[in-house]
Amino acid sequence: MEEVRRKRGRPRIDAHITEPYAPSRRQALNKTYMYEGVYQLKAAATEIQNLRVLWDENREAQTLKSRDGILEQLGRMELQDHLAREDQIYLANLAIAAVEAGYTTREVEVALRAIRMAAKFSLENPESKMLRTRLDNAMDSLRRMGGIAW
Repeated sequence: MEEVRRKRGRPRIDAHITEPYAPSRRQALNKTYMYEGVYQLKAAATEIQNLRVLWDENREAQTLKSRDGILEQLGRMELQDHLAREDQIYLANLAIAAVEAGYTTREVEVALRAIRMAAKFSLENPESKMLRTRLDNAMDSLRRMGGIAW
């Protein structure tokens, strides 16, 4: 009798644009998520204050300043987690506030990842108060980083 093989992990994401420039598939995917984050930010530019904190390009001077880790997490919210657009915009604004308050890109990235993971588990088990509290705590942490009272 033949054993049925199960597929594991996430569905394969198309990274054909970034694969030629990255040494590994993982790095190509990270860049794909980052560019998706940039796209989402630019699409919601009127709703996001100080977008230049995360992505600032100057075509005349041919310079670019970006906070790749934060943009990657925002892109993952769209491609992996399928969070609502309003939630993504809100989290982007919180991330910008935290960076402006003096937190490093890495610290904000870690906070966004904690929110993503807490949201994932909370959405899978909506009746769990413990998971909802975990999500609330993760959100409060990022709000405090940005100096935003809730």
